[in-house]
Amino acid sequence: MKRTQTTYLLTIGALFLLALGAGGGWFLASWAASGVWWPLVLVGALIVISGWLLHRFVHAYFFQLRELTEDAQTMLRVNPEHRAQATGTPDVRTLAATLNEFAAERSRVQADLSAQIADARTELTEERNLLAALMAELVSGVLVCNLDGQILLYNRSARTLLGQERGARAAGGFVGLGRSVFGLVDRNSITHGLHQLRDGLASTDATAGPPICTFVTTGANGTLLRARMAPFMDRDNALGGFILALQDMTQGIESSSRRDFLLQTYTEKVRGALGNIRAAIETMGAFPDMTDERKERFQQVIEDEAQRLSALLDRTMRDHARDLKAQWRLEEMAGDDLLRALRNNLERELPVAVHLHGLGQLVWLMIDSYTLVHGVTATVRQLHARHGVDALHLCIVDDPGAPTDFAAVDLCWDASGHTHAEWQAFAQEAFIVEENDATLTLREVADRHGGEVWLQFGGDGEAGEQVYFRLLLPVATAPNAAPAPVAAPDLVPATLESRPEYYDFDLFHQLGQRPELDAQPLRSLTYTVFDTETTGLDPRHDTIISIGAVRIVNGRVLRQEVFDQLIDPERPIPRVATEVHGIDDAMVADEPPIEQVLPRFARFAEATVLVAHNAAFDMRMLQQQEAATGARFINPVLDTLLLSAVVHSSRHDHSLEEIARRLGINILGRHTALGDALVTAEVFLRLIPLLEEQGITTLQQARDAAQQTYFARLNY
Repeated sequence: MKRTQTTYLLTIGALFLLALGAGGGWFLASWAASGVWWPLVLVGALIVISGWLLHRFVHAYFFQLRELTEDAQTMLRVNPEHRAQATGTPDVRTLAATLNEFAAERSRVQADLSAQIADARTELTEERNLLAALMAELVSGVLVCNLDGQILLYNRSARTLLGQERGARAAGGFVGLGRSVFGLVDRNSITHGLHQLRDGLASTDATAGPPICTFVTTGANGTLLRARMAPFMDRDNALGGFILALQDMTQGIESSSRRDFLLQTYTEKVRGALGNIRAAIETMGAFPDMTDERKERFQQVIEDEAQRLSALLDRTMRDHARDLKAQWRLEEMAGDDLLRALRNNLERELPVAVHLHGLGQLVWLMIDSYTLVHGVTATVRQLHARHGVDALHLCIVDDPGAPTDFAAVDLCWDASGHTHAEWQAFAQEAFIVEENDATLTLREVADRHGGEVWLQFGGDGEAGEQVYFRLLLPVATAPNAAPAPVAAPDLVPATLESRPEYYDFDLFHQLGQRPELDAQPLRSLTYTVFDTETTGLDPRHDTIISIGAVRIVNGRVLRQEVFDQLIDPERPIPRVATEVHGIDDAMVADEPPIEQVLPRFARFAEATVLVAHNAAFDMRMLQQQEAATGARFINPVLDTLLLSAVVHSSRHDHSLEEIARRLGINILGRHTALGDALVTAEVFLRLIPLLEEQGITTLQQARDAAQQTYFARLNY
């Protein structure tokens, strides 16, 4: 269009120069001959009239045809209800009316076809909706991933177990379609499970069921998880992905451990009561001639102890019936996950600093993680209380003297100020369980795992040296180095539309995020469409008070995967700003500051292309906060305002409302960050086919075309 306008201006200029040259030459010749002035006026009038007529002709038969072309593309590609404006010359009006009749007929045909397709898919849709409902209601978290680790399916439980909303620390990741599972669950655990599945598939009888791998791991938010992994087979019966069922194992293991503690305590109490009853009975038998008063006293002892036992049994069954049904078991767990779990629990329970070592070596253990964590915590609590130990080192070491099927876990601290004998005495006390005491010691932990524990010095035993407990734990079957996951070949493409929000099997064919984003088609990229609300329009002095965002994956707006957060600006919000977006000081009083929100939004948007309307302003507002928050936004950016100017270059209004009207999008929730982000996402998806009509199919081409528009010159 820019080239067309230039050609038009050059043509007008050439005609004017030609007319001016001819008229000027004629005027000079006439004036030289007669000295009259009226030919000059005549020439000037002719030039003005001819220029005006030429302008009307070009506008009527060229620019209006250009507008009709844009209207036709909009009707055909994105908005069947859009209609061309019947203005201009009779020929142009007739053409516009013909286009509108064609669009109306096409809409009727599409409606009939859609109804027929809907009837044919009714049964399949019911089955898919049933699957979605079942997935949503499962207690276990379920993820289905391809071999690249991209999430193809998830349910609400998985989002709750692994997401950032789990706990106040907000350390977890964002669960979403197309995101990597490796940002949510330890990569080594997934690799270990995939290796076991491959081995199982290679060795399993064809008539047997699929192999199942069970292990314990930690989520990115610190949750201790029991995972069951099963293979997902493609049409060639090759491993195409995996299904991961996750359970928060803390509650179940706590129940098992409480049962063990309860049985130990209950045994001690019953032993004392039975001893008293037995002593009373034996005394009465040894002295049959005792007085009635003494007999009544011993009988009262027997009765009291019997009632105490009965009350103890009733109370135990009432308060701990569920715990008594728990079963204690060992689970596979990666060594680095164990060390991290120990550190997290120690630093949460006690004022101690814990340093980890030896995480590079992948060691898998067969352990009861809850018992182990609480046994170590009890020992460290004694160290801190009795000897003021406030710094520890945890590591997994290679002990040549240990059995080959055991690994050594060391708990080290500085021995300064105490002698070898004092530490040995402490160890003896720490290994002893007092009567009626349910505290778990390292000795019991080692016994439950069939291992050993002892105190050891790093040198010759003098004060000031390192001292540590060494705990031997059983090793799980060590996995060999598993090959890097590769994409599944030739999977069956999904052709169904209107998929439930929580899954998208088309992602089996995605290659994942690559550095060469500019060369990738617009339809294949993952986007984060966002908007901000601010205290004003000056990025140098104003700040963000709300961020709303939604993800686009595989050409669909995922309305369940949104970011919506108010922000405390720590300053009054001007009334003029409140009148626009409706956010006042009371609404943000208890909200987090920008220093907490922006890093979370950066994690939400990582590895995606950012999209916004008038993105220059929003990006400037984000970049103003980078130094204060440490969050950097280096994502590629697309602007729907600029892209609209590319596809509708003859239009002058590119506001979000006008673009949405042209493209047939209903506007709800304007001037809220999330509402504007959702509208912008729908606008962007409908701009893609219009860009493709102009040969703009890749990210680089879209960015280059946007930079050529007039609006790209605006700076903030």
